[in-house]
Amino acid sequence: MIKSHSLYFEQTFEVNLAGETFSHCEFEQCEFIDCDFSSSQFENCRFIECEFKNCNLAALGLRYTSLEEVSFKECKLTSVRFTDVDWPLLASRAPVSFVGCELSHSSFFELSLKALKMRSCFAKDVDFRHADLTSADFTDTDFRDSLFQQTNLSNANFIGASHFTIDITANNISKAKFERYAALDLLAGLDIELVD
Repeated sequence: MIKSHSLYFEQTFEVNLAGETFSHCEFEQCEFIDCDFSSSQFENCRFIECEFKNCNLAALGLRYTSLEEVSFKECKLTSVRFTDVDWPLLASRAPVSFVGCELSHSSFFELSLKALKMRSCFAKDVDFRHADLTSADFTDTDFRDSLFQQTNLSNANFIGASHFTIDITANNISKAKFERYAALDLLAGLDIELVD
């Protein structure tokens, strides 16, 4: 069981604590498997080198909580405001990674998450406006209805990514990688007509 004002080191959790609130907890090198923290709140907590696998984290609250080298695999992270996280300053690469996750309706607005890994994810209606996602890995991710505006996507990898709408005049896509056929979508905002 998890209690507020507690420290946890190298522990494995398989718990259903949906809708609970935890504050001032620290988790280091912990593993969370098949957990349900949907609509839960973590306030003023720290997660250091932790891994979440197949967890339900929908509508999770992370106010003033820090994530440092945290990975999410096959997790549901819908409607999460990552803007509430206490991100480390001057991080050279993103302190989180997502593989095979559902991130729909979440927000990364104005965040600096260089080298973010978001592979094989479903990211419908996610807010990436004004974010710095330099060198991000978006391989095989579905960006249906997601927002990119004044977003730094330089050197990002969009190989296998789909359904993205990126205005090349309003975002930095310098040296980003796109598949040839998908690159045609980048011309959509230019008010031009493509003919075969």
